[in-house]
Amino acid sequence: VPELESAHPPFALCLHKRDFQPGRWIVDNIIDSIEKSHRTLFVLSEHFVTSEWCRYELDFSHFRIIDEHNDSAVLVLLEPIKKET
Repeated sequence: VPELESAHPPFALCLHKRDFQPGRWIVDNIIDSIEKSHRTLFVLSEHFVTSEWCRYELDFSHFRIIDEHNDSAVLVLLEPIKKET
């Protein structure tokens, strides 16, 4: 995160632990963050694919891609993921 945010040009990141508004519905935080983003970076891991909220973020981003006809999602495979997951 520090490397991305201090790069030239810097990346503006949204991290749920730091940037989501406390007391606001998590779904509203997710939707608002994705809609305000030029790109959404997903780091795919075993934990990611087993997390209901992470899958929701990916689904919402996918709907945005289809609805707006853009390529706003970037997927990065962090580690091999089992097919059973």
